[in-house]
Amino acid sequence: MNDLKNRWPNFLIVGTARAGTTSLHEYLGNHADIFMPLQKEPCFFTFFDQDPQYKDMRHRYTTSITAYQELFNGQNEKVAGESSTPYLYFHEQTISNIKKLVPDYRKIKILIVLRDPAERAYSQYMHNRRDLREPLTFEDAITEEETRKKENWHFDFFYTDKGFYYKQVKDYLDNFDEVKIVFYDTLEKNPDKLLEDIYSFLQVNITEKKEMIRRNQSGEMKVKWFKKIITTRKNPVLNFFRKGMNRETKKKLRNWIKDKLLRYNLKKTEMDPKTRQLLINKYKEDILKLQTIVDRDLSDWLRV
Repeated sequence: MNDLKNRWPNFLIVGTARAGTTSLHEYLGNHADIFMPLQKEPCFFTFFDQDPQYKDMRHRYTTSITAYQELFNGQNEKVAGESSTPYLYFHEQTISNIKKLVPDYRKIKILIVLRDPAERAYSQYMHNRRDLREPLTFEDAITEEETRKKENWHFDFFYTDKGFYYKQVKDYLDNFDEVKIVFYDTLEKNPDKLLEDIYSFLQVNITEKKEMIRRNQSGEMKVKWFKKIITTRKNPVLNFFRKGMNRETKKKLRNWIKDKLLRYNLKKTEMDPKTRQLLINKYKEDILKLQTIVDRDLSDWLRV
């Protein structure tokens, strides 16, 4: 990894979105033998050599080889990885670019995290509501999804389309030798067991158990103006504290503030059971096909 021309990751967390990948990225990056860059979601293999432009786009993507390989500067750990959830949804162009760019690409270890697609869609919607990006009800947003796709909205608004996992997962299984599929409910209920499985997959030592911090909570903001003030880069109080901080410290400060904010300013809401039934009907065929290739009973995803 010290040769710039060969500075490619040997581990990728490819999604899905809203399935705990941010928490996993941070936790795994604390392991002595695992390097995860400060920047999550570079999305390089999806947007290589492009200039992606979407309506309501709030993320800057890494699109050049030089910028991407610089993410791994100074890395000498056994495992060098990164996390980009669009890699799963945009599987065709992502895998095509990996094959084009990375020598011995089949040996890259691929971690896929899956979540009940109906719950994933609702969580993505509530995440956008939290960030004051989504004005519509969940039901209206689902109805508008195809129109938004045609109007080049950001893919964060493709709530239901991201949940058709079968082709996404199969494409990775067909193109890589080492693919591990884990599930969000295991991350929620038994994170220690999940982490042990991932460490074994990456062939690194199991470390002392530490609490995994939940990131990117979703929900309805109780006080909307408070979020605008506390997260703006023009906030004079935050900017005062940011002076003299390196990038990593700034990120830790931002995450600490964000976690405190979300803990006390979020209102959890539930999906309408009728809407869930509608989504179950939409996903049923794909779920039944998916469970044949992931070797897991997914009947829970078909329950209201």
